[in-house]
Amino acid sequence: MNRWIRTIFVATILGVFFGAGWMFAQQQTQTPTIISGSDVGFRVDQQRTQFGRLAGSWVVRFNGQWVEPDTSGPRALTAR
Repeated sequence: MNRWIRTIFVATILGVFFGAGWMFAQQQTQTPTIISGSDVGFRVDQQRTQFGRLAGSWVVRFNGQWVEPDTSGPRALTAR
């Protein structure tokens, strides 16, 4: 009986580790969803199903790539 308990315990631990690794790999391969217009969009990082809201960040299209704008703070507009 002791051997069966050890075998089941080891199989359960291995299953948990492999399952967690598989889930982690699946999360990283998903491409982010971008809800966009022509040059401005919103990249969805997660969906809060409890409240029905989306969490993410604003992005702009620059040379064909979606990038986050620098929003470090207000800057003076200068004409040169």
